Order: sequence, then C-alpha cells, then structure tokens
Amino acid sequence: MSGAGLAGDSRLPEKGLGLALEILEQVARDDRGASAAEIARAVGAPRATVYRVVNSLVRDEYLVRRPDFSGFLLGTRVLELAAIVGARTRPAHADVVDRLRSETGEAVHLFAFHRSGLLVLDEDPARPLSDPDALLADPTRSAIGHLWLVAHPDRRLPQAPCWRIDAASGDVRAIREAYAVRGYTEQVALLNSDRGCLAVPIHDDAARPVGAVTLSTSISRLSVAARHVGALRGAAHALAPIGALSDW
Repeated sequence: MSGAGLAGDSRLPEKGLGLALEILEQVARDDRGASAAEIARAVGAPRATVYRVVNSLVRDEYLVRRPDFSGFLLGTRVLELAAIVGARTRPAHADVVDRLRSETGEAVHLFAFHRSGLLVLDEDPARPLSDPDALLADPTRSAIGHLWLVAHPDRRLPQAPCWRIDAASGDVRAIREAYAVRGYTEQVALLNSDRGCLAVPIHDDAARPVGAVTLSTSISRLSVAARHVGALRGAAHALAPIGALSDW
C-alpha cells in the first residue's frame, strides 16, 4: 500500500488505515517489541512509509516505544480497547474461577467432560498445566481423569478415542471406591514428580458429573490442600451451568 499523503499530516488519512491495522497486528504478534525494519519486512511496505505510520500511531498512543528504543509495543489505547472487548466477551465462569484462584492461592483449572475425553475450559494462566499431553492421553494419571472414569465407568477404548491409554478395570474400581469415600479424586506425582491435584465434580440437573474444577499444588502442600475442598465444592455448585457443554 502506498504511503503517499501520509507525510505532513498529524492524523492518518483513510487510505493509511489498512496499513496501520497491519502494523498493529504485527506488533501484537511480537511481545518483545518489533522494530520498524521488522515491521516493514512483515507488511511488505517501504520502510519510510512504515516509519511515518508508526510515528502517527505512537503520537495517538496506539503504539509506544520500548525504553531502549529498539522497537514498539502496543500502546494504552489498544490495551483499553482490548479490555473493553474482553469484559464483554468474558465467559460466565470466569469470575467464579478467578475468585477461587485468589482464595486458594493455588493453580485452579476448569474442565468439561465429553464422551471421548476431556475439554480444558479454563487453564490457570499463572500456573499452567504441567503436562497437558499426558493428562489428556491417560485418564489414570490425573485427578480429572479419575473423575472422568467415575462418570464413565463402562466407556473404554475405542469408544473413548481421545484417551490413548485404556484404564484397567481394577484401577477403575479402586478409583471409584476412593471417590465414594472422599467425594472427590486425588492424584499424587503421576504427572509431575513434585505436584499433586484434587478434582471436585460439577453436576448437571440430573446429578451427572459433567465437568470438574481442579486444584493443583506441590506435594508438600497437598496434605493441607484438603482445606480448600469446601471452596472447590462451592465453586462447582456455582459452575453447574457447565452442564450445557457436556456431550453425553
């Protein structure tokens, strides 16, 4: 896109808006701070034209320069717009899950069940899943997998193709017996040698487990994490509308 007409104007003309949006997209993709030269190569525009558009975006606070002047980052006006859009599209469960994370100080994740495995609905951004591939492949290695087995005691491979590991009937029986005593499932060092996890079920109107809220912590704190089970159950009750996402 030609940059003619951009010079000497304090605001971007209409024909510069497309290039400006391309530039904002490129900056958004690089959290280190893209330089003007890198932006010019990415958008395929002359460097002088990109400099003029970037300067206009900096002037209007859509971009800011890095402190060392090596590149550009998204500015306050873009971040404000993103916050407005994020607030409007924030999922219904977010407040409940965020409150639980704040209350417990531990990693909290939200899952839904479907016929062939698990769906991660909300992974804790500050404390992500330690081994999501293993968690989603083998139901015996996670508290959430144990809970799925409780909810689907007769569903085995190949009817549950998302699981790559089939659970032995003896393991499923032991998991169900432990769940019957606790009312939740527990996993210790099966995904990470220093981590353990608790999973509390979310039930639909027919009292079927359709998902779970989980709390992960270090093994050294797992023994006292049970004090949060009440909070997990309260959150699970508040999250009951998740049942609409279940595919039984």
